[in-house]
Amino acid sequence: MQKSKKNFTLVMAVIMVVSVALTGCGTKDSSASDSTASASTSTTAAVSTQEQLAPVELTWYLPCNPQKDTDKVNEELNKILKDKINATVTLNYLDFATFKDKSSVMIAAGDKFDILFTASWMLYRQNVAKGAFVDITDLIDKYMPKTKELLHPAFLEGSKVDGKNYAVPTNKELAHTYGFLYRDDIAKKYNLDLSGIKSYGELEPFLKVIKEKEPDMYPLQGFVNTNPVELLDFDPVGDVNTPGVLYPGKDTKVINVYETPEAMEILKIQHQYYKAGYIRKDAATVKDKNPDQNAGKNFITTGTLKPLVADDYTLAVGFPFKVVELTKPFITGNDAQGSMQAISRTSNNPERALMFLELVNTDAGVNNLINYGIENVHYIKKSDNVIAFAQGLDAKTSGYFPNNFWVFGNQFLNYFMEGQNTSKWDLYRSFNEKAVSSKILGFAFNSEPVKTELAACANVYSEFGPGLGTGTLDPEASIPKFLEKLKAAGADKIIAEKQKQLDAWLAAK
Repeated sequence: MQKSKKNFTLVMAVIMVVSVALTGCGTKDSSASDSTASASTSTTAAVSTQEQLAPVELTWYLPCNPQKDTDKVNEELNKILKDKINATVTLNYLDFATFKDKSSVMIAAGDKFDILFTASWMLYRQNVAKGAFVDITDLIDKYMPKTKELLHPAFLEGSKVDGKNYAVPTNKELAHTYGFLYRDDIAKKYNLDLSGIKSYGELEPFLKVIKEKEPDMYPLQGFVNTNPVELLDFDPVGDVNTPGVLYPGKDTKVINVYETPEAMEILKIQHQYYKAGYIRKDAATVKDKNPDQNAGKNFITTGTLKPLVADDYTLAVGFPFKVVELTKPFITGNDAQGSMQAISRTSNNPERALMFLELVNTDAGVNNLINYGIENVHYIKKSDNVIAFAQGLDAKTSGYFPNNFWVFGNQFLNYFMEGQNTSKWDLYRSFNEKAVSSKILGFAFNSEPVKTELAACANVYSEFGPGLGTGTLDPEASIPKFLEKLKAAGADKIIAEKQKQLDAWLAAK
């Protein structure tokens, strides 16, 4: 699961479900029929006739487990696209564990491609600073008018860098909470009631039972990107995993989270859990959490949450899950950048790429084909917006079920799987309305003045982060060394630069 970095890392990797909003404002949605009817009109508004469009081939790179029937789905998708915008697209799915590294190599090499998934936790701002993405601020109005109409203004405002848009946000929930998912069947088996847990330290008695009774399970998920500090929900100033955050709900003084007593305390708890054998011994070297998740081997997984995430995870993994929230709904600047599509500077057809994304976000047929595959092959319809897997198939045996709805585009067009709560979007609206917004929502940190220091600090995070986050390292011994190396790498300069820019932004409001 992941947030920012991750949006529930768990949910990210398997169902990947994670997050963002403006206080008191629900995401605008439209019915599938309305969206389908308007899609062709909104897309072709950019040109007088479809015949004026020369044929083009597009490429789209996304973090997603490779699917056996991707080529079949791609073929069906291109039949639609040829008719609507005289284009074809090649879907390229790269697994989450390698997506950041592989996409970084593509950008550094200047590879030719058109569309790339990006996010605050997927080097969005850094890649903008490198000139990797096209400025689409003015192009959105011309080529994606319907999508812009559907998106809450917070998405486009919150995803700007230096006042310009370089990516199209996914239309989804607008806030986040932190907490954990747990295997409900296992909890019932041993009469464990986790519903009253209010803090991370209260997990210990339950983890102890699982350790003793279920030797083939891991009581608590652990892998390279695990970090219980995220459960404290500090307000990020710029990208996560960079020095400089705010205490949530307090003043606007930028601090180093690892210098706080709260971070020390929760990492001490994590170290105790690790020593007790509740976390797998090699967690600090495990990069891919999917095998454990898919096998149902984790009793508890921590990370970001949102409405019905337990249902989504249950559908993806095949085991029943429940949720316990440890924080209140909160909206940060990074939430608006939690899932986006950017146009590569190497694209020869940025306009057509945006026209394609307009269809993904407004055409229910296109959207659900990408999300669920081919009707009567991968799924069957039970009603207008409720489907079931085709006979003999399920989430694990279907040739096409990416189950990464938040990755692809407008979630409000998604069909519901049979048995899912069809009031999901109402729950999202309620969730958003309860959320508290960050004091710095809309602030975008310009990392250029400290890019050397950020790169140096990233190396220090890589050295200490996995060990601290998984509990492998003793924080009382390791955090002083961690902080010393961060300071040597320029952490204080980064924090000072963040404070300088933030103060200027606040003064100009």
